[in-house]
Amino acid sequence: MPDTHHRNLIVLACVLAFSTLQFATLASAQDKPQPAARLSGRVVDARTGEALEKVKVIVSGTNQETTTDDNGAFTLDNLHAGKTDLYITTVTFGLVKKSVVLREGDNSDFQIALNEDAAALTENVTVSTAPFESSDSVAILQQLLNKRELQQLSSVLVNDPIRAAQALPGVSANDDFRSEFSVRGAGFDRVGLYLDGILTENFVHTVAGGYPDTGSVSVIDANTVDSVSLMSDGFPAKYGDRTAAILDIQTRDGNRVKPNGRLQAALTGLAGVVDGPLPNKRGSYLFAARKSFIGYLVRRFNDQLNSGNPAPAIDVADFQGKAIYDLSRRNQFGVSLIFGNFAFDETRDRNSLGINQVLHANTRNLLVNGHWSFTRDPHLFWQTRVFGLRTTSRNTNRLDKSLENERRTQFGVRSDINYQVRKNRIETGLYVRRLNVDSFNQQFDFFGTTAFDEGTFKRSGSEESYYLQDTWNDEERRVSFAGGVRVEHSGVTHETKFSPRASFAWSPDEKWKVRAGAGRYYQFPDFDLMFGLFGNPRLKSEAATFYNASVERSIGKRTRLLAEIYNREENNLFFSLNEPRLTGTLLTFGGPPFQNSLNGHARGFELTLQRRSANKLAGWIAYGYSRTKLSDARAQLTFVSDSDQRHTLNVYGNYRFADTWNFSSEWRYGSGQPVPGFYGHDAAGYFLINRRNQVRVPYYSRVDVRLSKAFLFKQARLTLTGEVLNLLNHNNVRYAGFDLYFANGRVQGQLDRVLPILPSAGIVIDF
Repeated sequence: MPDTHHRNLIVLACVLAFSTLQFATLASAQDKPQPAARLSGRVVDARTGEALEKVKVIVSGTNQETTTDDNGAFTLDNLHAGKTDLYITTVTFGLVKKSVVLREGDNSDFQIALNEDAAALTENVTVSTAPFESSDSVAILQQLLNKRELQQLSSVLVNDPIRAAQALPGVSANDDFRSEFSVRGAGFDRVGLYLDGILTENFVHTVAGGYPDTGSVSVIDANTVDSVSLMSDGFPAKYGDRTAAILDIQTRDGNRVKPNGRLQAALTGLAGVVDGPLPNKRGSYLFAARKSFIGYLVRRFNDQLNSGNPAPAIDVADFQGKAIYDLSRRNQFGVSLIFGNFAFDETRDRNSLGINQVLHANTRNLLVNGHWSFTRDPHLFWQTRVFGLRTTSRNTNRLDKSLENERRTQFGVRSDINYQVRKNRIETGLYVRRLNVDSFNQQFDFFGTTAFDEGTFKRSGSEESYYLQDTWNDEERRVSFAGGVRVEHSGVTHETKFSPRASFAWSPDEKWKVRAGAGRYYQFPDFDLMFGLFGNPRLKSEAATFYNASVERSIGKRTRLLAEIYNREENNLFFSLNEPRLTGTLLTFGGPPFQNSLNGHARGFELTLQRRSANKLAGWIAYGYSRTKLSDARAQLTFVSDSDQRHTLNVYGNYRFADTWNFSSEWRYGSGQPVPGFYGHDAAGYFLINRRNQVRVPYYSRVDVRLSKAFLFKQARLTLTGEVLNLLNHNNVRYAGFDLYFANGRVQGQLDRVLPILPSAGIVIDF
């Protein structure tokens, strides 16, 4: 027993001694200073590689932070070696979390890529020394909106990327209530809106039926858009079925780095976006939803303009989803869906409405777009899209009877191949679609008992197009040439059209660039023009021939001065004389159906001074002068186009003057478009005449300002934005239709005022 007792005492003493030694060792380790690390690096724009100044770099879990200098450089001292989390952001750019492993001593040449607002996160940097270069071809002139410009110009109120394009050079938009715009004297019906490669039809929230006194909002959420490009002339062979311009909108993929989210709230609605990587980063997803309360705006308009009538109730909602999955290193599959719903309810007493006025309206848009992409190597890319698009609309009157009930559908396939061989980029492809329209339209007599058919029809048909284009680029000689051809066939008009196109660019040195282009373009008639009210089944396609030339002078790396002249010769444009007018001394209201009766031209020039930079001042000043002339030989009429505007001035500026403050402003001026129709004007008002488009709307001028302040948190960023639309409260007006026509030719009605001064505020949370 004693021996056992002694053995236990010995074991206990050993344990105590070992524990004491461990404790002493641990205490010694804790007292020993941690290895110190120093981190230095640069923050750059993920798309262009430009160094970013005034960017906040925060070390997570500490009080250490710094701001980048004019060269985008930063330095952080006295950091702990090992894994460290950094948060990097500045106003108008995204919030990035970067985990780094620091070694003891200096850690230099560390580069961080920062993305613009609403951009997919990336770990790579795409360096571009030409911020104004065309995305299709260096020989083709395009006006581009990057993500930051898109966010600033789409407005807190409606978040509309089509409205953002209204500030681009050459664009005229004098109706604040509508997203649509005109380009160089041509209306929006002649502008092709391509969304992810698909030519859309009537893809806006609006009351269907072409009512001039309504408004519209894009179905597309600006937070999901990657880029917006406007081609006002000479667009490439892969675009077709339009004769004036192309607006190409590309939506962004979800980011492949980490889950990301954005919540946006304003006085007019809510919007949210979440995106992130799929498992193993083999793809990405993106979901976005938007709920707008446009009725708030309408109520404000009514209150400020003292209209005397209660504002209608308007509800706008849309949803977007997109997923990309890498089947292999060469093959990728993707699918996207966009759905929008628009509801309009007139809140006035239904008995106060005319029998043919709209009491309720509903419009829905749906686009499903699936694609497969094959990348054999950097020289060959092949993408095929299968798509379907549907638009349904219904308008009812005070008796809850249908005034219009229409369903428009299209489905088809698009396939494009790009092949780079030496100095040539060869592009070829096809676009095939099937169109179906089922349209019911009627009007009622004064008592609401008898209905009159207003062009009810049900028709379908197919369109096919094929194109081939070669872009030859000699970088050593600074010469580029693009030549292509497009063949289009309509199974409805039974036409096959051949469209040659060519463009040329030459840079005598690093500062100068000269471009020239020419092309032939066709547009098939819409089914409404052929089979609807005043429709003509014998209509054929309209045509336009473009000629343009431009000179560009670079001023430094980020500024350019651009001068362009253009001529658009137009043939066989669609036109109907079904407008109130004087024929001799007789007041008439009817006329023949639509005809290919108009020929004419649009000519002018544009001057643009533009600076594109992620730092300090960026923006443009663009002036456009345009003259149009159209002639109808059958009726012996000559007049300017309905969208003719002689002088257009678009000014936009953005300045990020601190890491958390940003200011932007926009000014749009237009000398006034015609009041479409046979109208004259005197002190007593409007009256009918025998000449067309003789009276113009007064000049348009609108100044918007916007100020943003960002607040940075550990894992999120909050941005408050205040903006004032029409800051100077200019009395801008629009033509929204006239009410009555009297036997003496006088007209009852006036131009309606559009947006008064309107302040608003919004909040965005990025996490």
